[in-house]
Amino acid sequence: MSSIVFRALASTLVLAGCAVPPSSEPRREARVEGQVTLAGPAVGNAYLFLFAPDEAPPEHRGEPLYVAAVPEVRLTAGDSRFGFSGVGPDVYRLWGFLDANGDADLTVDVLAQPGAGDWVPESSVELNVQPAQTLPVELALPRRVRRPPPAFQVVEQGEAGVVTLTDSATALTSFTVRSDGFGLLRGDAPRFFVRLADADGDGTADDVNGDGVVDLWPQFFLRFVPRPGQTGPLDSQGRPAQVLVPLLPNATAFLGTLQGDPSQELALESLQLFVIPRAQAVIEEPGKGRVVSTLGAIPVGEYELWAVNEEGGFWFVPNDLGRRTVEPVRSQAQRFRVVHADADAGTGSP
Repeated sequence: MSSIVFRALASTLVLAGCAVPPSSEPRREARVEGQVTLAGPAVGNAYLFLFAPDEAPPEHRGEPLYVAAVPEVRLTAGDSRFGFSGVGPDVYRLWGFLDANGDADLTVDVLAQPGAGDWVPESSVELNVQPAQTLPVELALPRRVRRPPPAFQVVEQGEAGVVTLTDSATALTSFTVRSDGFGLLRGDAPRFFVRLADADGDGTADDVNGDGVVDLWPQFFLRFVPRPGQTGPLDSQGRPAQVLVPLLPNATAFLGTLQGDPSQELALESLQLFVIPRAQAVIEEPGKGRVVSTLGAIPVGEYELWAVNEEGGFWFVPNDLGRRTVEPVRSQAQRFRVVHADADAGTGSP
């Protein structure tokens, strides 16, 4: 998962027919145009995005370089054409979704994603855009999303809206998260849809790290957000690694109910999360894929609390809902901070 969640501002929409300013220089800008192929009813607006090759969903979460849209009024009329004008020559990946439920909001980071009932592609499409080219492309949206994003709030508010943890390698710390759609998400009632992970589809629950504890969906972790002057591990190309602190749901109450069967699913309103006292650096290396290494200590500083479900839906706190000036959602401004264990900041428990 990349360090930036894609946030596509509505004011940056590039619609078909936008003019390219005249220039005395040889034309290098290209145009990408095509149509969306729908597997379901033409209900809702379709949004299209061009990403850098290593930032495109569903594998990654990056910030799009270009945005286009096909409004519902055109889709219902049988016109699914879209276009990106003024595209610089480069390699991109095309991805998008049909907002069938109308609950996507491209001005809010955690709402700028597909939710329950929306239609998405199986994968992004690689495009090699040449100078001055008009490149035709088609994006099929055959898969319907089952669940809404795993929206939540933290039950323990912490002092002054900050949950403080320590970098202690032995302290046992936990807090509780409660599912809540804040009246913004449509589809299933807000819940954590808990199931055993089975990435290879062999019917047996996964234990990726071999610690004897089966892996669960949704997954939770703290993500380090370095401030100016703070440094961390780098990949082979000098880019910052993702630094994550895993969180383990307390499965005592429901693991027996799942009976080791990945096809079973529980809808839970809240979960207790234990902080695993170690940090991991996650990098994407060419030819190797994702490489995970354990750090010697948890970096002190600011963190985001993330939840990711098996369909790639995500939620994190703090987010734009807590930062907006009009009707902010207070719980979504919750911050997370790691301090040294010997600092004068209490025990480290929220």
